[in-house]
Amino acid sequence: MCIKNISLKKSAVSVLVSALMLSFGACANNSRNSLSSIKLTDSERTWKNPDTKYAELVKQYGEETCPGTLVVATDKDIIYLYAEKELEKDGKTLESQDTVFDMASVSKTFTAVAVLQLKEKNKLGLDDTLDKYFPEYETGKKITVNHLLHMTSGIADYCNNPDPFWNISGADAANQKLSDIFLDKITDEEFLQALYKAPLDFEPGTKFEYSNTNYHLLAFIIEKVSGEKYCDYVKKNIFDKCGMTKTTSMAAGDMTYVPVGFDELVKYGFTDKDGYPAGPNNYRGDSGIHSCLSDMVKFDRALFAGKLLSKASMEILLKEENGYCCGLMKEKDGYSHNGSSLTCNTDNKIIESEEFGHIYIIKLERELPIPEIEDPMIGTNFKQSIIKGDSYTNEYAGLKLKLPKGLPEAGEHARKTAKNADLQSTSDKKVKSRDLATRFDAAFWSTEDCVEVHYMNRKLGVPYDQDYTEEDWLNDLLKEYTEHYEKHGGKVASNEITKVTLGGKEYLRLTMVLEHDGEKGNANIYVRKLDDDLILRIDAFSWAGKTSEHFEKMFIQK
Repeated sequence: MCIKNISLKKSAVSVLVSALMLSFGACANNSRNSLSSIKLTDSERTWKNPDTKYAELVKQYGEETCPGTLVVATDKDIIYLYAEKELEKDGKTLESQDTVFDMASVSKTFTAVAVLQLKEKNKLGLDDTLDKYFPEYETGKKITVNHLLHMTSGIADYCNNPDPFWNISGADAANQKLSDIFLDKITDEEFLQALYKAPLDFEPGTKFEYSNTNYHLLAFIIEKVSGEKYCDYVKKNIFDKCGMTKTTSMAAGDMTYVPVGFDELVKYGFTDKDGYPAGPNNYRGDSGIHSCLSDMVKFDRALFAGKLLSKASMEILLKEENGYCCGLMKEKDGYSHNGSSLTCNTDNKIIESEEFGHIYIIKLERELPIPEIEDPMIGTNFKQSIIKGDSYTNEYAGLKLKLPKGLPEAGEHARKTAKNADLQSTSDKKVKSRDLATRFDAAFWSTEDCVEVHYMNRKLGVPYDQDYTEEDWLNDLLKEYTEHYEKHGGKVASNEITKVTLGGKEYLRLTMVLEHDGEKGNANIYVRKLDDDLILRIDAFSWAGKTSEHFEKMFIQK
């Protein structure tokens, strides 16, 4: 499952560093097709294909490392392999292409394949409504299997947005409920009873919203129509067909990577005492498959070679509807899916290539602990903010926000994670200095919108004798956004800086329209100087067409 908006969210941050030099002599006899015969040594943690026809691929992908394992392969050959120099949980074996990780949300691809296999056998139809499988689910009469596959059902995410699904309120209640799920204290029947009562986020089929609930329900449907447990079905019909001998589903104790920095997760009951997922029954459909590079290459090759699905079914699998295919996301050059399971992150990318057919890039990595960052508000007049339900108050800033509905507070851990990601995303010393001087004070996130509150200590972030104004900060941010989107194939389509009065206070507002992969987002950044040291910044983003007028209603006059 992809855990994005809870107080202990872990986000994946890929770091590109210089690769270790490789002597090809140690691997001269290795097969270039199979990962199993490539042997990394204690000193050489990379392998690169020496065939000159792959020189450009090696040049493009052969310098990447990660806190885990990574492979680049084609339909026929292995191009690049990396494994960090860390031991597996036995304390003896170095990580390799056979190190087993939790695939997290990458598991959704397997679930989608299983559903389409059963469709081919006429055991289910994509237009079947959910009341056929869950007769008590009255709302299910207007939700189809196809809606679940494409994340257009409108069903709330039981994991990322637990409040409406479980009919609870607040971070403490959400954390307790999530702990119960992760530790298998929630039965399938309890899950379904919550589903039957939960309101929809939107009318089925009208838009896309990523929800783990969709694929958890697909696992239930697979079990009903196949007469087998989900784990048994995928083993017999996917793993065994691909020769995936190290891959499991709904299992415990078989992962071999070593989690780090998980004390807080154990405290909240999100993992077992060793940092591994602990609830195999509830980890199914949307997550719960454990695998390694060797097996994932076999799966990708078999899937795109037509060995698991017919040509017609593959067309369904890869058809994008409202931004999501079936267990895969459409990219400009192919498809992908990633996942996070608190102590590890996974990414499976398939690039369509005229020259090589398909290029598979699979990354399985440990989630590294977040470094402690000194509070940049020390020595300033900053006063602790109060976050209660959907309201945010900071007395010193004279700021009170009443957040729009459906924006749960992300929590301290998520804010620290996001700040850490910001710090690692740039090598620009000026930007990094400013980020270090900024307190990421609050975050309210959903799958479509977010509101964030930041405070910057000018004394730390910029030379103190420089008159660094609110407008300077907005211009710097505009430059960063422009460079970021251009680098990733998007653009800042329009921008404007204006003065606005909100909650009785005057702000400078930067309004941007962001475009990426055919989608448009609205960004509104509000900045106000508080005193000689502190500048306040509030970000409001929407990928659902909500403009500044929608967010400016949240400013309450104090």
